[in-house]
Amino acid sequence: MPLVLVRTPTYRRPEALKRAVRCLRAQTHEEWICEVRDDCPEGSARAVVEELQEPRLRYVHNRPQKFMVRNLDDCFLRENPYGADYFFMLEDDNQVLPQFMARGRDIIEQNGVSICQINQVIEYADGTAAPYRTEYGIFDDLFDEAVYQPQELHLAMFGAIGVSNGALFWSRRIGNELAIRVDTIPTLEEFLRTWLVAEPIYICREKLAVWASSEQSTTRNLGLSKSWLRRELDLKASITALQREVWRCTTAPMRKAFLEGTVLRTPLDARHKALAKAGIKVPFGPQGMPVAARLKRFAVRHVGREHPSVAACIKRAAGQSTFP
Repeated sequence: MPLVLVRTPTYRRPEALKRAVRCLRAQTHEEWICEVRDDCPEGSARAVVEELQEPRLRYVHNRPQKFMVRNLDDCFLRENPYGADYFFMLEDDNQVLPQFMARGRDIIEQNGVSICQINQVIEYADGTAAPYRTEYGIFDDLFDEAVYQPQELHLAMFGAIGVSNGALFWSRRIGNELAIRVDTIPTLEEFLRTWLVAEPIYICREKLAVWASSEQSTTRNLGLSKSWLRRELDLKASITALQREVWRCTTAPMRKAFLEGTVLRTPLDARHKALAKAGIKVPFGPQGMPVAARLKRFAVRHVGREHPSVAACIKRAAGQSTFP
């Protein structure tokens, strides 16, 4: 049976980590190793790993501390010290259903791809006495069950993101490493990871993963001393710069298909508004935007600062991907 390497970034959430390991133990695919990547300076997750007495766990203590985005990004490195065949990242507060690994393995083996995404539901109030999950999945209104080309996936950034970190499952045969490898900021890193996908990706609409909506407890990162407004403007400016590069690299036929709604499930008005906010001229332009939206766009353009990680990832992809 092929080996799956799971990487789990964690930070001072012992009960969440125990729950994550329980869902790994419940997998129908039993050949796996999980690296627990502990970002706590005191190494508090070591005691949890020892308590669980699970021989498939490997404890990794970050020294120095990497903070949330870097610790998460390291889970996408190409490094393969265990000779694993498949990989995915499971954040300590997220979960996967028992069929997750087996389904990811089968998708890759049966469809001739090296990467897939498996649909996630959202869990609210996780860590409380009454958590609850959505019935819908995060990909329900975005993708069909199909293989998508990189250009198609990248266009999901107009109205959505494209990839969700915990939904990705990939093979050792993947062409491009999914780690960004440069400092970036929360939320932007999933846009950048979408951009780094440079080969066909299978989208599975079956809901076999759970994403915890607990942003306030997980956005530990250098730079969060900035005001909320400054972070928001910088994030929007960074996303806009990446969106404009995506559009520049999209072929004319694909642009037409996207504008007409034959690519992706994103509602037409949402994709047109996203293009307009990025300053890309389309039939629905800024003249049709509400005053508040135009003011926000003006602030993003003239006050927001593009994060250096955007230019770094664009430059990296330019040497790895071609667009006819």
